[in-house]
Amino acid sequence: MFETDFFSTYLLRISIGLIMFGMGLNLTVNDFKNIVLHPKALFTGLFAQMVWLPLLALLIIFIFPVSDEIKVGLFLVAICPGGATSNLLNFLLNGNLALCVSLTSVNSLITQFSIPALLNWILDFYLGSKADIHLPFWESVIHILLITAFPVTVGILVRNRWEVWAQKMRMPFKFILPVLMGIALFGAIFLEKKDPINITLQDWLWVFPITLLLNMGGMLGGVFFSKLAKLDKRTQMTIGIEVGLQNTTLAIVIALSFLKSPFIAVPAAIYALFTFFTTAIFGMIMSGNKISIIKLKKGLRK
Repeated sequence: MFETDFFSTYLLRISIGLIMFGMGLNLTVNDFKNIVLHPKALFTGLFAQMVWLPLLALLIIFIFPVSDEIKVGLFLVAICPGGATSNLLNFLLNGNLALCVSLTSVNSLITQFSIPALLNWILDFYLGSKADIHLPFWESVIHILLITAFPVTVGILVRNRWEVWAQKMRMPFKFILPVLMGIALFGAIFLEKKDPINITLQDWLWVFPITLLLNMGGMLGGVFFSKLAKLDKRTQMTIGIEVGLQNTTLAIVIALSFLKSPFIAVPAAIYALFTFFTTAIFGMIMSGNKISIIKLKKGLRK
């Protein structure tokens, strides 16, 4: 372990910015106009993320006899909607990218209010305590603008000005960005020195099944509500992926920094270890596309 925050503070943010720029190369202003003029997909995605997943978490913790700390931790995962990783997966699988960006931006603002309110409620219900949690609203707004809106806008402008170059860069970006994100995540998890979250075998036996159920139920629920709304299959996949991948980093930070409880952080830590792979498999089944290194290399040679 090294005394550094280079991977989590700098490289990870650079990776996210490049992901959003790469998505911008595949978008036009009309894509966002369609989201505004036909907001059914956006509202369906927000419902699946902000309503369905927390309700599913409540059902799971009601059924399974786990400790109160684990119940709070699982609910915390459910109320922290994902962002960069789900955007990357949708980018690789040709999802509805304008919808991804819109969902990330809107739910990032909503959670400034929903996370403190819902978390205080679940803490009071199960542990008889409350936490004074105030997420930095204006810092989050600036973060959204710099990490999401700005690079996407630059990507759209670049595509509009240099269409041929943008077309040529799409496949290299699909190869480079997962590698860069992987390096950033590996460094942040395994190389940076931080307070460890000790996960025992007993934790795995109890927590893995309920986190897997939350992950799979979230994705299937996203697809179900999308079908009810009569959205196309590509949008169904996009919403499923957005619901399946949660912001476990935020959940862990809240559990350790605000709640001072490594036990509450356990569900988020376990959820983070496998959900990229289960969600990627789900996306490949839904889309019929494969995230293949060989396929990407062939695209690079074209």
